[in-house]
Amino acid sequence: MRIALVTPYFPPEVGGIETYTYELARRLSRTDDVYVFTCGRGATETCDGLRVFRLRAIDMQNLPLSLKVPYPIPPSLTSKLVKVDLDIIHAHGHAFATSLQAALAARLTRKPFLITVHDIGTAYLDHRVMRGSRLILDSTIVRYVFRRADVVISQNEATYTYASKLRPKRIVTIPQAVDLTRFEPREEGESVAFIAARLVPQKGGETFVRAVPKVVKAIGEVKFMVIGDGMQKSCLENLAGELGVADRIEFVGRIPHEKVPECLGEARIVVFPSEIPTGLALLEAAAVRRAIITTRNVWAINSLGDTPFYISARDPEGTANAIIRLLSNDEERSKIARLVYEKVADGSSWDSVASRHKEIYRQLVNEK
Repeated sequence: MRIALVTPYFPPEVGGIETYTYELARRLSRTDDVYVFTCGRGATETCDGLRVFRLRAIDMQNLPLSLKVPYPIPPSLTSKLVKVDLDIIHAHGHAFATSLQAALAARLTRKPFLITVHDIGTAYLDHRVMRGSRLILDSTIVRYVFRRADVVISQNEATYTYASKLRPKRIVTIPQAVDLTRFEPREEGESVAFIAARLVPQKGGETFVRAVPKVVKAIGEVKFMVIGDGMQKSCLENLAGELGVADRIEFVGRIPHEKVPECLGEARIVVFPSEIPTGLALLEAAAVRRAIITTRNVWAINSLGDTPFYISARDPEGTANAIIRLLSNDEERSKIARLVYEKVADGSSWDSVASRHKEIYRQLVNEK
């Protein structure tokens, strides 16, 4: 089959959609022709055996505006998709302009169209302009994309519920996976880590930093890491200084995805005090066999069940108490690390995820 994967961003950009699309493309390409259409500087290249079209795009987050929205718009995408002889068009990230353009191309070419839902509409609500327009987007563009799709792929109960409200033709759930050959158990490190590809308020970075003084007072010599970059990084650095813990927290910044296992290996505990789903990062921390502290939500429960140490969102004191408890109790920390690892190791592998995608592709091609 000739498969087009359409994504707003692709490695070396770092994020959940980028990683998911890359891992899926790599495995599909073992038996099929895979073309990745993404945003970039107009170059076409081969990346790990994949044909990647990096189309020139207008990315509003790069415009000199105070209200930046991270949505790229590649004007030539629809025409490029129409010109390539494809069997399947599969878009990722339901609310992006790239998915609307992919839906239009599928309609023009009468090719099967799929869309994978990677979030539940909360990822960019830190941007004020998105808070005001999200309902409008859902009732117009997103609804059109979903209803044009032959199949909508959800990743868990949360994304299934979100997608079902827009009444697509068919929803199939394919759980997220993690590369267990790259993310594998490592010896326990020394730090308490917080990781987010995008440092935005809803990810819980402020809660993590505000928890640090209490942990330091109770435990003493503890190292902390904040891994990631984004609009909130400088605010978190300033907050650490105001709280007198700037020397205790290493702000690692943005790192390539291939270095994430190494950074997670430096941790004893990984903390996700996020108000929104943390997605793939949970699975990666579990695969490295780290004790996980996170907020209780459908996404986390679907991924790891009751195995993490659950806390409330926006609760620095509760977060600090959880960290202190696990740092002080080697047996409990080790038990949580073992349980989250076993949960991930028994779950879906990337090979099985790719196989399920190919099965759906073949069904759609045969139906057409």
